[in-house]
Parts: sequence; structure tokens; C-alpha cells
Amino acid sequence: MPELNNTQFDLDARIQKQLHDNVQEKIKNHEPLNDVEIKYLCPVAFKRRMVKSEIAKLGLSKHYSFVPTTKVIDDLRSMGWECVDAKQVKARKRSTNGYQKHMLTFEHPDYKVDQVKEVEIADGVTETVVEPATEYPQLLLTNSHDGGNAFTLSAGIFRLICSNGLVIKSEDYGQSRLVHKGYSFDAVQQLVTDFTAEIDTALTKVTAMKRTQLTDHQIMQFAKQAALLRFKAASYNEDNIADVVDIDEILEVTRPEDAGNGLYEVYNRVQESLINGNYHYKLGTKHRKGRTIKSFKQNIDVNKKLSELAFELAA
Repeated sequence: MPELNNTQFDLDARIQKQLHDNVQEKIKNHEPLNDVEIKYLCPVAFKRRMVKSEIAKLGLSKHYSFVPTTKVIDDLRSMGWECVDAKQVKARKRSTNGYQKHMLTFEHPDYKVDQVKEVEIADGVTETVVEPATEYPQLLLTNSHDGGNAFTLSAGIFRLICSNGLVIKSEDYGQSRLVHKGYSFDAVQQLVTDFTAEIDTALTKVTAMKRTQLTDHQIMQFAKQAALLRFKAASYNEDNIADVVDIDEILEVTRPEDAGNGLYEVYNRVQESLINGNYHYKLGTKHRKGRTIKSFKQNIDVNKKLSELAFELAA
């Protein structure tokens, strides 16, 4: 009997490893995940209901409106948006385990196709070229069931080259609105429609960013403003932030595609440094390494504000 149990254990381990490997390969290639794969990455997303005793245990209002993440997944799928990644934070308390914050990323296949363009090669002479899509939209769904975070949808643009995201807009379907309205497919559908229009505008802005060249002064000012998105103390400003944060490190080029004074290239290397903590800063007399932003909310907020700074400079 023990031998049989060991054989079953080995079989289960192989199945689990195969699932893990398949999921990681799908995430790498931005392929749609099925429910089993999403649940493997993010079990809390598959909580289907909350009873009154759970709501009371978590200290939530009796008016709390539970939004099943699976319902949103199914509704977004019906609009062509497929989940390509999912993650959940570690619960801080045992009592909130199974209710904690989670984020799912969705992409639409129509935005991933190669772009066919007419390019002028001489006066009055054009040539048809096919450019593979290097940036395309994503929807970011965040939710929690412990009352700590509201159900939120954000729209962003994903950059294939470096796996960075540019967040352009976010909308909060917070508890105060859900109390009165409850979850509404029509509302989410309208939100996605609005996002799509915003995304088309943002892709045009990305093209403008790629055409915009910055002066050394503009680059330095942009990096300082970006640093202030992470160092928010009232004593910090554009005049003294360079004394606190190593601005040269924030602007450091880590890949050939991001070299130069183009706004898009500068934006991407500043963003990567800011999000990943690739810089040093002073705290009193000590020099410390920046921290990676791990909070979903902070990541989205910093990215959104950084993109707004960049858009202001776009030609």
C-alpha cells in the first residue's frame, strides 16, 4: 500500500509540474489561459459566493456587494478579451486568506495582428509594409473579497520588447457604487467600449512619442518628475530630488532599443527603473537600493501618472 501511495504521489507531482510548465509557457507567449490554469495561478479568483457569516467575520458592512471574479472573466471573454496572466497577493492575516487582492490581465487578439501600412519612399511613391505589433492593449482587472480593495478595471498598453506596461486609464467600480447598483454586465461592457476608444487614442499618442526627440534638459526634468512619483514627501521637489535619488541610474539604458533621446525610449527606461527599483537613494546618511513596486494598485497608479507626463511632451 505505501508503494502505491508513493506511485500516486509521483504521478500527481508530474501532473502538477506539467501544469506549471504549460502555464508559464502560455504566459510567456501571451496565450489565453483556461479556468484550470487561472485557478492554478490565482485560486482566490474562483470564489463563487460569500455567505452572511463570512461577511460578518471579515467585518464588512451588511450592504457589502460581492463581485465574483469569475463572472467578470466570463463577461470579458464574451467580448473577446482573454485572460493571459493572473496573480494574487499573499494574505497578511489568516482570516483574510482566500479573500485577498488579485489581478488578472486580459488581451484581445484583434490588437495583436501585424499592422499593414503605406509608407512614402519617394515623392508620390508609396510602398506597403507589414509591421509586427510591438504594443497592444491590455485590460487589468483587480479585485478582492476582504473589503480591502474595490473591483477595478484599468486599461493599458503592453510593450512586447521589455514586458513593460503603460497604463492610460483606470475606472473604479468601488463598493459605494456596487452597493446601489450591484455588478452590471452592461456597465462593464460600456467601460470596455470606452477603454477601446481611449486605447486607440493612446496608440496614436505612442506614435507621437516615437517621433518626439527631447533635449538633455527635458530628459532630466522628466526623470526628476518621475522620481517624485515614488518619493512623495512634502520636502521633495524638482529642485532637490536629484540630491536624494540617483537620476542617472533612473535614466540608465539597459537594452539597445531604449538608447537615445527619443521620448518613447526615455519613457521606457525611466519606467523600468522606477517600477523595478533600479536606482539608489539617500536616507539620511545611508545609501539604499530602490525597491520593486509589488503592489498592484501602486504599480497601476505610478504607470498611469508616468504616461500622463510623457503624453504632455509628445509632439
